[in-house]
Amino acid sequence: MDHKKENFHEWFTPGRFVVLLALFIFVFFPDVVLGTRTFIFRDYGLFGYPLAFYHRESFWRGEVPLWNPLNDCGVPFLAQWNTLVLYPGSLFYLLLPLSWSLGVFCLAHLLLAGLGMYLLAYRWTGNRLGASVAGLGFVFNGFTLSCLMWPHCMASLAWMPFVVLTVERAWRQGGRFVTGAAVTGALQMLAGPPEFVLVTWLMVSCLWFGHCAFGKLPAFGSLRRFGLIVLTITGLTAVLLLPFLELLGHSQRTASYGSSEWSMPPTGWANLFVPLFHCFKTPAGPYMQYDQGMISSYYTGIGMLALAVFAVFRVRNWRVRLLGAIAVVSMILALGDAGYLYAWIKRFFSQIGFMRFPIKFVFPAIFSIPLLAAFAVREMLHAGRGKIRENARRLFSIGLVFLLFITIALRIAQRNPGEQPPWTVIKENGLTRGAFLLVILGAFYALTKGVTNRTRWLLGIGSIVLLWLDVVTHAPSQNPTVERAVYEPGLQPIKELKPQPKLGDSRAMISFSATWQYHFTLLSDPYNTYLNDRLGLFSDSNLLDGVPKVDGFFSLYPQEEFEARTALYISTNVLPKNYLNEKFLTGEMFHISTNNFAANLADFVGVCQITAPGKRPFDWEARSTYLPLVTAGQKPVFLDAAGSLQGLLDPAFDPRRVVYLPLQARTLVTITNQTSVRILSQTCSAHRVVFETEAKQPSMVVAAQTFYPCWRAYVDDQPVRLWRANHAYQALQIPAGRHKVELVYRDGRFLAGMGLSGITMLGCLAALMPGAGKRQRTREPDSSTTLESVDQFLPP
Repeated sequence: MDHKKENFHEWFTPGRFVVLLALFIFVFFPDVVLGTRTFIFRDYGLFGYPLAFYHRESFWRGEVPLWNPLNDCGVPFLAQWNTLVLYPGSLFYLLLPLSWSLGVFCLAHLLLAGLGMYLLAYRWTGNRLGASVAGLGFVFNGFTLSCLMWPHCMASLAWMPFVVLTVERAWRQGGRFVTGAAVTGALQMLAGPPEFVLVTWLMVSCLWFGHCAFGKLPAFGSLRRFGLIVLTITGLTAVLLLPFLELLGHSQRTASYGSSEWSMPPTGWANLFVPLFHCFKTPAGPYMQYDQGMISSYYTGIGMLALAVFAVFRVRNWRVRLLGAIAVVSMILALGDAGYLYAWIKRFFSQIGFMRFPIKFVFPAIFSIPLLAAFAVREMLHAGRGKIRENARRLFSIGLVFLLFITIALRIAQRNPGEQPPWTVIKENGLTRGAFLLVILGAFYALTKGVTNRTRWLLGIGSIVLLWLDVVTHAPSQNPTVERAVYEPGLQPIKELKPQPKLGDSRAMISFSATWQYHFTLLSDPYNTYLNDRLGLFSDSNLLDGVPKVDGFFSLYPQEEFEARTALYISTNVLPKNYLNEKFLTGEMFHISTNNFAANLADFVGVCQITAPGKRPFDWEARSTYLPLVTAGQKPVFLDAAGSLQGLLDPAFDPRRVVYLPLQARTLVTITNQTSVRILSQTCSAHRVVFETEAKQPSMVVAAQTFYPCWRAYVDDQPVRLWRANHAYQALQIPAGRHKVELVYRDGRFLAGMGLSGITMLGCLAALMPGAGKRQRTREPDSSTTLESVDQFLPP
């Protein structure tokens, strides 16, 4: 009986935990699982779903979506690293109805994330109840639930604990475990985003140093295995990594691109205790902080946080100290410039500027806190009789400090009601967190005093339910849902536009003022909000209706296209000198509050529909002066990059008569004047434009399509030089006569990466063959086939 009392936590097996977690997810999102409704809020509807839709359409056409011709006059698609094109799990929503399967895809990765964290926590603590607490805490917190709006973030987040778990085992044992760790790491890499991957490997590196310094891990042998894992992951993901690096090198992002915008506000730590402190309620329901709009919450659960703090003060283990330091540093970095550390690091490591929005730094804390809570549970359940009372005093001391923090936050909110929810809402929110704190801490204390095994089991289940309820009630739903019909393609009003924007012919252009309105307008009915967004072709919603337009929402854009698109919306009479160059570097061009646009440039890029001025943002106005995708006969004018960009804003710019070419083309282009050319029988698809030309003399052909190194030009099947034209687009010289011209997208780095990834995959399969690692295991016995001794987790 004593043995059963001591080991009641063994009931919380991985299988039972998964069932319990699945039940929690189902109870919280029943309509998404059953398919009656689906997610809609913010980036899920405007970014994640449209990208998945375009991916799915390409899949069923038998294409690999390397290029997206429907946004930004053409932009790389697969290379963005957040489109999930090469992630194996994407097959789930490619093969099943998308409006149901994409939401379930996100929820399935919630379940996977919880299982991974459970396994990692159990390996470190040897306590199944603690592992269950960690798994629950990693899934149910404000940050993870916010990430449901980004399918790629959910997939990457889900694999993080598996990466830590498998890599840690691989550098100890080597052999096949190296291959397993590499495959797990590759799955996370293929999901993206880069920030999550980078954070994962920074934490893994910290753990390796800790193992070498405190865990007596042989440094040389483990480092060799560590390097082999990284090298193998690089090979497995080269098919994505090489195109991404090429796009990054040609993109608008530089080391000075990021700023402290969308940092955690200086009062942001108070939201760990009173989640609605200094927030506002959006019309759609979720609350947001005033100073950052990326995530709606990062509340970890006040009981979970209290357990984590308890572990830092009571558990003498190097992993606990490391996780505690990571959590504190990440929460300071999330403050951006207000925390000073971010600004200091940026001065010495400017590469951090490639990443935007310091609020992302809360992610390491979200990963660390559940693991710390698992150590706390293990400490409380396995403490000797003499330490139960001491642990109780420390636990309730932490509880009293937390109650003091809640009281202070509520007092501040009461005295400063200006930018707060109603006082009654804040008060209820704070008092409810305080009540949960006391009940949760009381439940865990009672676990140490339980008389019977059944009582302890009930208290264990109750504690997990309380931790779950704490998080799911901390704010109104962060993920509003609507009927799946909202995503039906082919909206009738869009189909009835005349002229109709279509691929290879013309584009739509949402005005800057309409974009501004959409950014700051949410209706109380999310269904109608999204329909309005679709009618106005806002963000990437145009992909659902196959409508090409001149803008879009992506992480990376070819730099010159980014600059030319900005020039399309502005004119020199409202900007100071050098404004363009300064704003391109900082990314602040999105905050220009003007509705002016360069009409001649709009003609060149084929704008046949534009948001009607003075009307609703989804009302359209036809333009009759637009040009088709391919034009010819222009006189070349040779300018440097700055000159061509300014030339696009010149009212005298006439894309029918002149084309701006780079200075290096002067010696290779023989045309000096405007010529007469006919364009015949044009066909256009995502990766190919084919047409015929008829000219009496050599001429220039210009395509209003983004210039990118992967595009190739052929005249009568012979390669010719493709030039950057009008700063960001394409042009080539054709000879006299009648000729077939092709513009073809061929990504050499993708093909090279595919070959490298294939070879690496074959190597991994060979390493998994029976007997492949036998010799190594015989030479170096496995020192961790069982869990590390429980005794090392106890204070000395």
